Amino acid sequence: MNRSDRFEESTELPQYHKRAFAHNYKAPFIYHLIFKKCEDCELFGTVRGDARIAPGLPGGAYIEESVLGRVIAKEIIDLPKRFPVFQNYQFKVMPDHVHLLLRVRDWLEFHLDYYMEDLVNVIANSFSRLKGSKIRTEAIFQPGYCDKPLLLKRSLDGLFQYIRENPHRLAIRQQYPQFFQRIRKLRIGDAEYEAYGNLFLFRNPDKEAVKISSKFTSEEIDQKKSAWRYGASKGTILVSPFISKAEKNIRTECESLGGKIILITHEAFGECFKPAAHDFKLCSEGRLLIISLGLPLKTPLSRVICNEMNTLALTICNQA
Repeated sequence: MNRSDRFEESTELPQYHKRAFAHNYKAPFIYHLIFKKCEDCELFGTVRGDARIAPGLPGGAYIEESVLGRVIAKEIIDLPKRFPVFQNYQFKVMPDHVHLLLRVRDWLEFHLDYYMEDLVNVIANSFSRLKGSKIRTEAIFQPGYCDKPLLLKRSLDGLFQYIRENPHRLAIRQQYPQFFQRIRKLRIGDAEYEAYGNLFLFRNPDKEAVKISSKFTSEEIDQKKSAWRYGASKGTILVSPFISKAEKNIRTECESLGGKIILITHEAFGECFKPAAHDFKLCSEGRLLIISLGLPLKTPLSRVICNEMNTLALTICNQA
């Protein structure tokens, strides 16, 4: 069996692979690829700069690449020289992983895996020559890589920004770790939950649950909205799953007033969980704590789950 056949016939994919099984990996496309560092390998770089400075401004966060990080960067830059079918849109070498936004300009002769394996092997060989000893690919990268085809619903500009601002987000997490705490067993009442964010919000006694019931009159709803907005502007922590459109609007209004949120969700946090862009920004400002029921990922919402989340919000507010 030759090298290219192996990729076509193999059904055993490394754990870190993310595969769109209906996708043709020889077709022209744009991919967001992520290569993760082997656990025992040296860091690819170190974050420098001040997280308080906005991304792209002088003094802001950046990655100072290690010797290995510079080798990785050089070989990524040279990838289109070896295979002109590729175009590098953007890449970023991070301390423990690498982002690559790659365009496949024309039909590939082999599966994308063939070329990505070639890339990591070239990196290992280049680093071996530099160090004067043989270094295996497996000693640098975890097996496989993560690929995310750029589907229509994903924004290319959004990916450019996400990759470009990776050092800033890492600097925030490193310089303000208290805003990104992850607790696997947070006891509330008689049960334990997962939590992520600023745990000090949970310990703040000034908390109020947000829930709009269909039983409320329009006058009651207006009164409650006014009270929640006032409380948020004065430091009261609003606690809710924010399920309905009206509750989501309350959250948006109160955040605009500088409000702090404890968000109740039902799905468990994945192993590499990080909040989405909006929630990440709130975390970086110390204004968000997410508490999860810990149900399996992709569990559909039901009336029972919604009631459980709203009950938990009340319990949190009644627990000093």
